[in-house]
Amino acid sequence: MIHEDKRRFMRMMVNAQAELTVSQTGEKIIGVCQDLSATGLSVEIESPLEVGELITVFINSKSATIPPFNANAKVVRCGSAESSPDSYIIGLEIVQIN
Repeated sequence: MIHEDKRRFMRMMVNAQAELTVSQTGEKIIGVCQDLSATGLSVEIESPLEVGELITVFINSKSATIPPFNANAKVVRCGSAESSPDSYIIGLEIVQIN
């Protein structure tokens, strides 16, 4: 069976450290951004987040010509990571790029 990806935007594999800040509590969480598209991203973290939670995402750039990524996002999915039972993959929908 062939799986057809029906996403409207291409995803870039990123594999970069991401700093998440939970809007309601101010809690900071460090994770690894796995991929990024025009409308969302997925991040691997060590603790689950609730669907609907609003967060700020910051990914620093290692290039002087590329600015850091800074956006407000909403958790749209959270599940156990296949690679590690102690990790979670969260899907984030970008609400606003700062």
